[in-house]
Amino acid sequence: MGDVGVDGIPRRGTAAAMIVAGLGGLLAVLQSPASDSLRLLARSLPQTSLVLEVRQRPLAVRDAVTESLRRGELDAAGKIAAAYALAWRDSFLVREVARFVAWPVARRSAKVAVDSMRRVGIKAFGAEGPHAAVLLWQRALTRAATNGDSAGMAALLGNIGAGLLEDGLLDSATTYLERARALAVAIGDLRVEANAVGALAGAHEERGDLSVARDDYAQSLALRDRIGDTRGTAADHNNLGLLVQRLGDLEEARRQFDTALALNRRDGRDDVAATNLVNLAGLASLAGEFTRAEALYRDALATWRAHESWADAAVALHGLGQLELRRGDYPAARMALRKALGIYARTGPIAEELGVRRDLAGALAAAGDLQGARDELSRAQRRADSTRAPPGARAGIALARADLAFELNTLAEAQRLYARAEALYRLGAEPVGEAAAQEGRALLLLARDDAIHAQSLLETALRTQVGAGSVRSAALTRVSLGRAVMARGDTAAARGHLARAAGDLARGGDPVASAAALGEWAALEAHAGAPIAADSLYRAALDRLGDRIAPEVAWQLHAGWASVLRSQGASDPAARELRSALTELERPSRSLVLPERRSAFLADKWDVYAQLALVERDRGRVGAAFEASERLRAREMLELLARGRITSPADTAEDVVAREQDLRRRIGELTYDLENAEASDQTLRGSDVALNASTTRESLLRAQETYADLLLEARERVPRHAALVVPEVATWQTVARRLAPQSGFIEYLVSESATLAFVVTRDTIAVLDLGTRRQELRRLVDFTRAVLTPRGDSLRR
Repeated sequence: MGDVGVDGIPRRGTAAAMIVAGLGGLLAVLQSPASDSLRLLARSLPQTSLVLEVRQRPLAVRDAVTESLRRGELDAAGKIAAAYALAWRDSFLVREVARFVAWPVARRSAKVAVDSMRRVGIKAFGAEGPHAAVLLWQRALTRAATNGDSAGMAALLGNIGAGLLEDGLLDSATTYLERARALAVAIGDLRVEANAVGALAGAHEERGDLSVARDDYAQSLALRDRIGDTRGTAADHNNLGLLVQRLGDLEEARRQFDTALALNRRDGRDDVAATNLVNLAGLASLAGEFTRAEALYRDALATWRAHESWADAAVALHGLGQLELRRGDYPAARMALRKALGIYARTGPIAEELGVRRDLAGALAAAGDLQGARDELSRAQRRADSTRAPPGARAGIALARADLAFELNTLAEAQRLYARAEALYRLGAEPVGEAAAQEGRALLLLARDDAIHAQSLLETALRTQVGAGSVRSAALTRVSLGRAVMARGDTAAARGHLARAAGDLARGGDPVASAAALGEWAALEAHAGAPIAADSLYRAALDRLGDRIAPEVAWQLHAGWASVLRSQGASDPAARELRSALTELERPSRSLVLPERRSAFLADKWDVYAQLALVERDRGRVGAAFEASERLRAREMLELLARGRITSPADTAEDVVAREQDLRRRIGELTYDLENAEASDQTLRGSDVALNASTTRESLLRAQETYADLLLEARERVPRHAALVVPEVATWQTVARRLAPQSGFIEYLVSESATLAFVVTRDTIAVLDLGTRRQELRRLVDFTRAVLTPRGDSLRR
């Protein structure tokens, strides 16, 4: 009878950060006890009493009528339909029963079969995801059309539209939903009309037409009130909550979610109430109420697992993963996100799968596994390209790749990806995402000493985030804004921004981000000549970070504190902190497969090695200072020299050496090809180019995996070659043993603050301060090059 149009399909969109949407409320009630009870009562109760029963249980009516027709209980079906018409002033079911009775047996059987197929599709949606359900519904729609079953067609059109909407296919979804609404109006099916209108509201919301969406929800609620559809009413309140949250009204969003939750719990719809719990958990997470958020997520997860609604369970797992990211518990985040990914990879929708991959990459990067993060984002990009994912999903991947490129110091790549993310977020009408991309662009401007334009972009992003109620995002933007105004010389304003950011992040329960904000504040105080305040803030930041694995934050805190300690004459603690900084730095850089990537990652961090050498020199530990200098050279300079072709001696495993060098060069070529292939916007290119880019990514991943295995083999069969590719640190004693009598070895270490010369002989080591710095040497080198460069013939004469 078309008992459920689209209100039974939970929508999990991307309209609001870390919030799981619910397009409808409940999946169809498949032969519920309430519907069975109505069938039995119809045999014995007088009509007036049956009208009262139907008035109390309107949602069970369609199931009762459908089941009665399936069993051939035509009289019971007619009585229930008539009672509903009197109770709710809706005669649609009366007309449908009359049509069914007038049909021949073959048409009746076909209608029953179609309705059964539609219900199987509803079950498949909860267990396997929208794609599997849509395939079943499309087959059922073909049979309904052949049978001339307009009511079944209207319900199926609505189901298909809702499934396509869940999968992010807005244009196709809108087409089906408009057809469902038009057909429902024509035959007088108010429930399917209300469902279609509510789903169209969700489609308008996804497109950014928020005022139209709000009007559609109001119309849908009015229709549902006419027919007693509390299930649909709860769904619309849930979606209105998502809409007003997107507009920044978090209190109104909470009220809408609570209303939906109360309706669903009152009527015993615990599996649909779980959707409301997840949305409330998202609000609690945004407000920093982590304990409450975790309890709500786990409550929803337990419910969905009990119902074997795995696609829904993935929603709760994703939320838990995001919550643990906020808490800084990266191993727990990875565990939850991988479980969610395993489900989404099987069930879809693709936008949710990509969102989980993006968050998983963030957890890997935050824990120092930068190679794992790059690989995960590469897989996400391939999936987005092959499935034509919606703009918001593609924007999220572009933003994550931009952030990682920025961390790896590939600034040109980061600039391109931030611009792409901003454009895609704008296309998907997601202003908060657009603000995040703008913040990334601002950080690039700061890296290029353009604080004026960076400040303007950051202030624009901050206004958007504050308006949307994104407290954490706004706090993180304040940290960047503090750096920008500090660069312009406004120390007081910078201190205000950083102090507020640190306080907001601490109240929000985000220890890693809060520690980073305190570190920025400490650096400001050190720059302003307040070492005591800086020392206190660095201690507080490291204490707040605790033992959490967050190397990109930790190394800067240790290095910054070392600088303050050294300025106060505390050389021993300064050396300890610098070694801690290097431990954190080398944790992520070791995870990168390519030497080129490791070199880029360490490019702006090399000074930590130099500072450790200087501190050890100050402590009188010249050997330790030399080892710090060699530690840097061993990690980077020798790898740079090793990138050329090396002739292997005849007594070595030439095949391993040749394969290593060939594969390393091949990886470099594939990396270069891929980065250039992605330099243009994919939307402006033909399918052949996109296919080639996808093929290149796959080839690169395979080559990297093969190279990692080959290095293990090289360490066993050609250890000398392996040591050149992945070198070990040389001590001064190792160098001394290789010197001839009466000979010496001189090594230079150039930094921003000093230039040292290490002199090694057969039995001693000494260090000399040459009284110059990197900037001064650079000027002398540039001057010498200019003098030695040949001039034109006219100047010679």
